[in-house]
Amino acid sequence: MQSTTREPPIIPPFEEEKYLAYLPHSGLSNQRIELANALLLSKMLNRTLIIPPAFLGSVFGWMNRAQLEERLEWLTTPKDFSKICQSPSPGTLASYVQRSRCAEYRNFGVLSWTDLHDFSPLQDVGIKFKFQSIVSMKQIKEDLLLNDSDIYLHQDAQLYDWQLYQNQSQAVELLQNRLNYFDSFSGRHYYKVLLPRHFQRRREKLLYLGGIFGSTRFNLVDAQDKQVQEMIKQVLHYRLDTPLGETVKDIVNYLGGKGSFTSVHFRTGDNPFRRDVPANLALFAKNMTEIIHHETYVQRREEDASVDLAHHCLSIASTPSFNGDNRNNDVSSEYQFSSEQLTKRAKVYIATDHRDPRGITSSLLPWFDRFPCTTVLNDLPENLFTPLQGLRDLVVPTKSLKNFLIPLVDAMVAANGKHILTTPRSTFSKYIEELHNAWVQ
Repeated sequence: MQSTTREPPIIPPFEEEKYLAYLPHSGLSNQRIELANALLLSKMLNRTLIIPPAFLGSVFGWMNRAQLEERLEWLTTPKDFSKICQSPSPGTLASYVQRSRCAEYRNFGVLSWTDLHDFSPLQDVGIKFKFQSIVSMKQIKEDLLLNDSDIYLHQDAQLYDWQLYQNQSQAVELLQNRLNYFDSFSGRHYYKVLLPRHFQRRREKLLYLGGIFGSTRFNLVDAQDKQVQEMIKQVLHYRLDTPLGETVKDIVNYLGGKGSFTSVHFRTGDNPFRRDVPANLALFAKNMTEIIHHETYVQRREEDASVDLAHHCLSIASTPSFNGDNRNNDVSSEYQFSSEQLTKRAKVYIATDHRDPRGITSSLLPWFDRFPCTTVLNDLPENLFTPLQGLRDLVVPTKSLKNFLIPLVDAMVAANGKHILTTPRSTFSKYIEELHNAWVQ
């Protein structure tokens, strides 16, 4: 007798969620490039990205996986740092053993990326992500309920270990001719050429990469992937609706408003930038002079009665304000300025990592002689930085992040100039130029 009972429908097996993680390193600008690359790769692989926090201050550079994991775990796992990092005590060996780690902790801040960027647009294009405050293999196993067999660890032999090519014929040609991509920006090779299937074929729940730094890490041909890459770049512009953004807006308005001054983002602190200071200084001075002489400068009416017009600094005309009311445009156009007057009186803002740009031994002193109406961060009133006081460390909430955020404020202020000159070969300068193009119309 034939059964009339219907067979249950065949239900396709549940496709469990898969994840992508990576190990951040180096300064915040490099971390942002890593984050952008990881977000793009997570979309290409349809994996949920595990996003570590943003690290501020003096952050160690690339190193092998075991070292990176150990240092990041120690710095991001909550503990009584104040007790552990007391001054070394004679006879207490542990207090000396922890000394280097504690020095690292004191110069290290931890911030959520959401305090810098608005990630919500990424969800609209199907990019999935989770934030992880503790960067630890133990923690990630607990959070995602993973065993060792669920994890694929990708081992990098060096910083520029691999580059991803979507064009297979181009990748094959590079390998056959031993012409692995040469990154002229940093002067480094990518040592391996990978195709997307190198990662697509991994079936483990978690694909855990080492470093993924490099602005040329991906060589794309797919139009949709290129579009997503560009969107990620826009999403990773700094927010202005945060305490950080409010600080920047207050300073810019103090300087006369967005677009009322010219700017320089001048890297001097480490090589190759330290070595190139004299050449860059000369180049900046030449270019700034040309910019100044092609602009129209004005004297505000409200300042006429109280300011010596022969010595007062001049704002660029047609200043766009943050609130769009152009209130800074109440100016008088009756004054005429000579070429020499413009050079001496045009408002300039320099953002720099130089510790003491006005110091008696500073390599930047010739700039201030030529452009005396230059403002640097140290010239600004302390009260303008008040909004930063509420930002606290993600791991140690009693630790203020104000001092760690000052370099970001400096650079963001410079991005609000009518024109900006940037340091050649600096990824951070390149990013500040992007912000300038997005913010200043």
